[in-house]
Amino acid sequence: MFTTKKPQLGTSMGLSNMVLRIQKQSLWLVVLSMILSQTSCVSYKNQIFFQGLADTTYNASMQQPDPVIQRGDQLMIMVYAADMESAQVFNQQMGGGQNGMNTNMMQQGGQGGGFMGYLVNEDGEIDFPKFGTIKVLGYTQQSLRDSLQKRLKPFLVDPIANVRIMNFRVTYITSDRATTTVIMNNKTNILQFLGMVGGVAWMDKRDNIVVIRQVNDVRQVIRVNLTDASIFNSPAYYLQPNDIIYVEPNSRKFLETNIQLLSYITTISSAVSIFLLYLTNFSK
Repeated sequence: MFTTKKPQLGTSMGLSNMVLRIQKQSLWLVVLSMILSQTSCVSYKNQIFFQGLADTTYNASMQQPDPVIQRGDQLMIMVYAADMESAQVFNQQMGGGQNGMNTNMMQQGGQGGGFMGYLVNEDGEIDFPKFGTIKVLGYTQQSLRDSLQKRLKPFLVDPIANVRIMNFRVTYITSDRATTTVIMNNKTNILQFLGMVGGVAWMDKRDNIVVIRQVNDVRQVIRVNLTDASIFNSPAYYLQPNDIIYVEPNSRKFLETNIQLLSYITTISSAVSIFLLYLTNFSK
């Protein structure tokens, strides 16, 4: 004798209610994702560089503050004169090089290996041939050159001193990466530097770039707006040694990450709903 199994109404109704709740939650997640996607839109105008820059001719000054020598800098100092043999006394030597040429002292410790020159110690001094310990902290390349040439006149005829900061480093930080770059050209502007490091990502802010500059014991924070033509008049347009450039992330970068997570949750919720619907129909 056959018996007919009665449907378990309590179980079916419970599963149906659960499916409805999951579907409502999925709907809310979809609505929330749409709201987040709308609020996170990046303005087209904020993507345009140098707004307000007209087609005309500008008087562009190439003058920039000469970098100030700081503790930890590595200096290349070369002395020349009419009698180069006498001038060699002031060029610190380290033995013979190729073809019998003498090479300047190589000091280690800087980024990228050793540099030819003099390391400025914590007291802001270097040990210079014949003159002994001399103070260089706070000098610019130009002012130190002029000072050395005056001190060299009693010893040399028509002395010329060439001074250059070798460790011109700039650090670039974003939410995705950080890098420190040694710049060989001391007259590098921020736009050229951004070209060297790959530019600004499309989801990073262009109108509030922070340049942190420290000269000895004074730290300065300068905000730069790449979307405005005023960038060319900014004190941070030309970079200085040890500048730190920080690019803030746009809120969209984080909102899209959350939207992607919500989409995963919505997909899982939909799959669970389908599975529970299948169980509901199977149990009838």
